[in-house]
Amino acid sequence: MGRAGRCVGLAAAVLLLTGCGVDVPSTDGEFTTPPGHDATSASPGAAGTGTPTTGDATADAGAGPEYGPQFPLTLRRTGGVAGFDDRIVLRADGKLLVDTRSVHGRVCTLGGAQLHQIVGALSTLRLGPWSIGTTPTDGAGDGATDPASIPASDPIIISVTDDRSRAVDLTDPSVGEVAGLVATLVADVTLSAPATTRCTDAAAS
Repeated sequence: MGRAGRCVGLAAAVLLLTGCGVDVPSTDGEFTTPPGHDATSASPGAAGTGTPTTGDATADAGAGPEYGPQFPLTLRRTGGVAGFDDRIVLRADGKLLVDTRSVHGRVCTLGGAQLHQIVGALSTLRLGPWSIGTTPTDGAGDGATDPASIPASDPIIISVTDDRSRAVDLTDPSVGEVAGLVATLVADVTLSAPATTRCTDAAAS
């Protein structure tokens, strides 16, 4: 009777040990998945490892570039041997306010065809990925680390930003014609006597 009681006690102890999570090696060599790991997961603790979920991927895929800058637009020309520092504000009605190192308070008006061509083209362009706080890349920054690539003079840069200080992307090769129109307009309205745009200078003070 006493021996039977001891056997029952030993069997109960073994059951308690296995039930409390103590690993007991099996005789067939099977691996037991540790607690807290999902045997069906590709890696332990998949949540929070940086792998995007299906919802995040869908949200990122749906985020596309913005189009249609808000007028008035600010056209800036800087750099060059002459040290350009021109600022032209272009309104949606074709009025331009021009200020340069030598011209102040000039008001220009685009003609009908020119208005539709330039304003219409600019109003459909994509907004650039950079912010107004950083100048659009022109390659000058690379020259700081590579002396062989430093240009002989500062490049002429023409940038366009909208009324919300968002850059308008003129770097896309597909909008090369629009970029050319903007450059031609800036060059004309900043001349001492514009050739193709009707302009009126402020009275000399």
